[in-house]
Amino acid sequence: MYLFLISIIPLFAFAVIALDKNYTFRNFVPQMVAAILLATVICCIKEFFIYSRRFWIDSAAQNFTAIFLNNTLLPMVVLCTLHFVLLKDSFEYKAASLFALLAFFYAVFTPYGIISAMERHSKFLLLYAPILYAGFSLYVSVFFRFAAAEKKSLRIPLCIAAVILSLGAGIVPPLLETYRYFNGESVFLAGISLAYTGFALALFLIKNIKKQDID
Repeated sequence: MYLFLISIIPLFAFAVIALDKNYTFRNFVPQMVAAILLATVICCIKEFFIYSRRFWIDSAAQNFTAIFLNNTLLPMVVLCTLHFVLLKDSFEYKAASLFALLAFFYAVFTPYGIISAMERHSKFLLLYAPILYAGFSLYVSVFFRFAAAEKKSLRIPLCIAAVILSLGAGIVPPLLETYRYFNGESVFLAGISLAYTGFALALFLIKNIKKQDID
């Protein structure tokens, strides 16, 4: 199970990149390397300088909020901000390469958080959590790719819409993790996790097909 935890996000990312009709693996190497290095530094800081072990409490709302802030909102806001501010490339490339940045960040950050947690043997954390965060990484990139495909004058409102949709997609992983803690059904969690990431992949393929048809 640990092998699945460590390998599923990178394998999913490689598969998605291989399916991309507009970019190749080499186009995203800088984002991959930067994400791995940044995640490694953050994990080292959390391990050696910050006591960041999460303790569950009886409030589902507070548990959900803590997971959403730490695992979804903060990584997305920080990585997206740095990505769009520091890169000088086209908006289309920034949107596409955002997936590699997020996916390889979670490829390090998610296994570390699970292996170092008190519930390291949880089936949800070992199997479903990495699938969910792989899907979330793809949702963010796909939403911004749809925004990038529109006319330049419309990109500001569409970017706002992409952020809102990304945050909406980011609610699902912490929501399911909270549901799991309060005795959620394993079969339901498995089905929703696969459907969540599967739908992200379907949106990605639709975006690629539309792009190819236009070209």
